[in-house]
Amino acid sequence: MKKTNYSNMSSNSSQIPLRISAFKDISAFILETIQKDDNFNLKIKYVKDANEAHEDLKNHSADIVFMSYDDTLSVALQENYDDIAAFMPIHGGILDLCGKIDLATHENRVGIDTNSGYARALRVYLHHYFSNIEDYHQLHWPQVGATNLRYQKLIDGKIDATLLNPPFSYQVNVHRIATLTHNSIIPDYQGVVANLNKSWLDNPTHQVLLNQFIKIYQQTLKKMQTQPEITINKLVDFYHLSPAIATAIYQRLWEADGLNTTLSFNETALTETELIFSNDTQIKIPPYRNWILSSLF
Repeated sequence: MKKTNYSNMSSNSSQIPLRISAFKDISAFILETIQKDDNFNLKIKYVKDANEAHEDLKNHSADIVFMSYDDTLSVALQENYDDIAAFMPIHGGILDLCGKIDLATHENRVGIDTNSGYARALRVYLHHYFSNIEDYHQLHWPQVGATNLRYQKLIDGKIDATLLNPPFSYQVNVHRIATLTHNSIIPDYQGVVANLNKSWLDNPTHQVLLNQFIKIYQQTLKKMQTQPEITINKLVDFYHLSPAIATAIYQRLWEADGLNTTLSFNETALTETELIFSNDTQIKIPPYRNWILSSLF
């Protein structure tokens, strides 16, 4: 794709609605902050699972889709959809295994979204946790949807454990067992990335719109990082949290598995996530990542 000089472009394309499909994790707080504070014309849809995110991208019913990097790989390499491109890292997952797993009491229902995405990393983690393969095979993996849906299933007692991220992992009725990544089992990980269709970006108006969104998104992150008191108060209001929980969430956002504050993809995080994907699917990662548009920046 031809590299575009965004700095020389001007347009009133901010009035064009930018359609975004995303999971209802901390991304919701960021996107709705942009929508409200910057009066940016976003049309936000929260997907029920990764399959819906895949379809929204492939059907062009969304301009940008926030989903895990593992799902980007799934679309590109399993579904052989070569129009997909990730253009910006969002966060490292911010994932905690929550709930309780106790094989002796048959608390073995580990809720996942789909077999792709974070579920691949969770299976790697629990393979190490249950070194006895017979114990590992006692686990059941009900597919119960996106983060907000898994949270509800967990507190309703429909599953025993699942991966959650803020704000759901910090609710008072949730027990956090362990952090999924940045440990000896999964040393690094790329969680959510922003994806688009390369063909959508061929339109110069869309290029301007994308550039405007990226600039405002980065500015919003900078404000969040440099204005902790204001951001914590916004988290309190947005999620109806106590100040103590909002403060804990805020601090977690800037840890190693937290928000990506630059446009650059971390090579180690990409490689670690690709290794998990490849080992699970037996699909070899090509030497050139044509599903990443890092050259645009």
